Amino acid sequence: MILEEAFKNLEPGAFPFSMGVEVTNFCNLKCPMCPREIAERGFGNMDFELFAKIADEASHHAYRIFLPQGFGESFIHPRFRDMLLYLKQKGVHPTMVITNGTLLNEKNVTALIDGEVDLVSVSLDGTNKEVYEAIRKNANYERVVANVRYLFEERERRQATLPRIILRMIKMAETEADVPKFQEYWAPWLKPGDEIAFSNYQTWNGSVADKRVEEPSGMTALKSGHRGPCRMLYKTAQVYFDGRMTPCCYDYDCTMEIGNVREQSVSEIWNGERAQHFRRLHEEGKSDEIPICRGCQEYTP
Repeated sequence: MILEEAFKNLEPGAFPFSMGVEVTNFCNLKCPMCPREIAERGFGNMDFELFAKIADEASHHAYRIFLPQGFGESFIHPRFRDMLLYLKQKGVHPTMVITNGTLLNEKNVTALIDGEVDLVSVSLDGTNKEVYEAIRKNANYERVVANVRYLFEERERRQATLPRIILRMIKMAETEADVPKFQEYWAPWLKPGDEIAFSNYQTWNGSVADKRVEEPSGMTALKSGHRGPCRMLYKTAQVYFDGRMTPCCYDYDCTMEIGNVREQSVSEIWNGERAQHFRRLHEEGKSDEIPICRGCQEYTP
């Protein structure tokens, strides 16, 4: 409901509706559909002080989604548990953590529950060990399944209502046939508010091999003649570990940099000239002048 309400117009507001903050872009897996390793912006962890600065500002804006997330596994950050607690202390809600599930150990699950994280989305591609481990390279299927079950069990044991759990599977050539079995296996674990979700495969504008089984909705809209602005530029922002900010979470190399939160506030950047420049290009039908937008398959009309 909140998502539908936010995306119904092209009003950017004073602060992004969806605020992604990449605490790290280090990852323990090497997934073929992830552009992390072909990006040219280097690797690093965000300073806790910079994270706190962003969280402090976000705490003054209600009905926003805060994702301490980017192109990495956030639990790798040595202070990620402290970051979750800080978000709780500052009253930043709703929050959403996306994880590959490999590090859902006792300490990290406790941090999710104690931090009252609203949503945890676990990327869990299928029920076939061979297929899963070919996609989530370096992961052990049985270990991850046990971790996810532990998350459900510990939440139940503590009689906690949060986090709500989303089990997300990417639909691609290798996993499409496993969709019914995936639903059947995990459905008994769900409580009210939990869900099983399926994401379309992304090529990151042709940066990785195309294994789609469905045409992206954005491409369907473009083919039908829709040429309006992409709503991502008005609703979402991603800050990377070094403080650089882009208005599009698909911009894995930060080619649309609109500012750096080390130097300005999020609001100043979000409403600054650089951000407005990209929006004007879309409004004037000139989105092709932005390389990452040219032919983008994730266009959101």
